[in-house]
Amino acid sequence: MKDKSKDGTRPTEAPGKRALMEAAVRLAASSRCITSLGLRELAREAGLNPNTFYRHFRNMEDLGLQLLREGNERLRGPLRALRSNAAQESMADSAIEPSREEMQRGRRVSQQTVKLYFDYMLEHRDTVVIAIRELHGPSELLRAELRKQMDGFADDMTADILALRLAPAGICPARIQQIATLLSRNTFYLALDYIAEPERREAILELAQEQISMLFAGAYLLDEVARKRAQ
Repeated sequence: MKDKSKDGTRPTEAPGKRALMEAAVRLAASSRCITSLGLRELAREAGLNPNTFYRHFRNMEDLGLQLLREGNERLRGPLRALRSNAAQESMADSAIEPSREEMQRGRRVSQQTVKLYFDYMLEHRDTVVIAIRELHGPSELLRAELRKQMDGFADDMTADILALRLAPAGICPARIQQIATLLSRNTFYLALDYIAEPERREAILELAQEQISMLFAGAYLLDEVARKRAQ
C-alpha cells in the first residue's frame, strides 16, 4: 500500500508497512526464518495492531519477498552505474598501455564494485544474514527469489563486461556468463566473512579480487587452447 506525499503526486511508503518490515528484520536476524515469525509477535515488535499486517502483506512469505526485492533494487542499479563510471575513468587514463588496457580496466572496475558490494552488505548485515538463511530455508518461494536475484546479478555482470570491454579479448560470451554466475554466488558467501571478521576485511577484499583475476585468466587460457586445437 502506498500513501501520497505532501504534494499529492509522489507515492511514499506507508509508515505501518515500513515498521513491520523493520520489525521482521530485527526478529529474524538472530536465528530465525521470516516465515517462522508469528503475526502477533511481529505486530507487537512493530508497535501496531495485528490487523495492520494484512493491509500491506498477504502473509509472511509475501513480507519476506518484499524485503528481499527491496535489497536487490537498492544494490543492483548502483553496481551497474559504478561499473560504467569506473570503466569510463579507465578509458580516459592515458597511462595505461594499449596492450594492457582491457586487463587494467577490468581490474579497476572489479576493485571498485567488490568494495561497494561488501560495504552495502556490511551496512545491511541483518538483511544479508536473513537472505543467507532463507536461501536454505523452508520457503521455496523465497529460495527461488534469491536464486533469481543471483542470476540477475550475473546477467548484469555479463552484459557490462561485454559492453564495457572489461575482460581480455578472446574470452567467449558463454564463458563470461559462467564466470559471472560463479562470482555472483561466491561473493554472496564471502560477504558473510566480510561481515563477521572485521580484522580480515582487507584480506577478504583482496581474496575476492584475486579470485576474479584467476577466473578470467583461466578462462582466457582455456579459450586460447580451444582456438589452437581448432586450427
